[in-house]
Amino acid sequence: MNRPGRSGPSTPPGTTPLARAALALYPPSWRARYGDEVHALLEESGGGLGAAASVAWRALPAWIWPPAHLHDRPARMRASLSTGLLAWSFLTGLGLVFAQLTQFQGFQPPGHPIIPASYLVFDAALVLSVAAAGLGGLPLWLLMLRRAHRERLRRDTLYLLLPLIVPIAFLAGLNIMVPLVGGAHGVSPASFLIITLAGFCFAGVAATGPGLALRRLQPRGPALHLATIAGGVAAAAAVTAAAAIIVAVTGLCLWARGFAGYHHGAIPGVYLALVVVAATVTAVSATRGTRAALAELR
Repeated sequence: MNRPGRSGPSTPPGTTPLARAALALYPPSWRARYGDEVHALLEESGGGLGAAASVAWRALPAWIWPPAHLHDRPARMRASLSTGLLAWSFLTGLGLVFAQLTQFQGFQPPGHPIIPASYLVFDAALVLSVAAAGLGGLPLWLLMLRRAHRERLRRDTLYLLLPLIVPIAFLAGLNIMVPLVGGAHGVSPASFLIITLAGFCFAGVAATGPGLALRRLQPRGPALHLATIAGGVAAAAAVTAAAAIIVAVTGLCLWARGFAGYHHGAIPGVYLALVVVAATVTAVSATRGTRAALAELR
């Protein structure tokens, strides 16, 4: 008999890579309910690019307006925590890039106090967001870790330890790499870009681990409620930090065009688009989870 949360893959082994990619865009609960049916439809239609694209473009509404019958409230909270943690990690990473390329470089155009004010708002909001996520999520993390250890669930234990293991591995690699590629004036722009992209990949792996453990262990109770509400606070603070980033970067593009990277809008525009997407996903996921948590407490 399968343990709760140990269900097999939501698509049959024979699914084509194209179909798997399209179905992977959907929420786990949606895939568990409809994955086999959609796979059968794709097979009947030949499973071509057009059919897969038709399935893929409907994934966004499934995240924003999920069918209510697919989730009980604890499942909704777990799903929101999993998605929100990944989006929040990406948004936090974008915030650290912002701090590195603005505050740490001393970019404060004279006569425009809105820029340093945005820096202060960003700093305060980021600290609050990290503190809320860490303190609010710690009881749930410990609860799942104790259960995984007690039941000797090695895979789940590894998933839960990824947020500790991955940053240590990344920092260790960074300490080795930077002296090798750095020069008298620090690392080159190309090396900085590679390090940044690697950082996002490592952050994604670290954030995915607890999400997989949530899906497999399916915890309930006060620790889940606390983590979900804390996630809502962390998300609200992260969105505030994102708003400060938008104001600061826009101001630098308008008033600090002499600074490298701010004399044209292409690169800052792409960066701000990523910030907006990450902030939107974080806010939507956290809102849905918080509503479920508050309704469960009534």
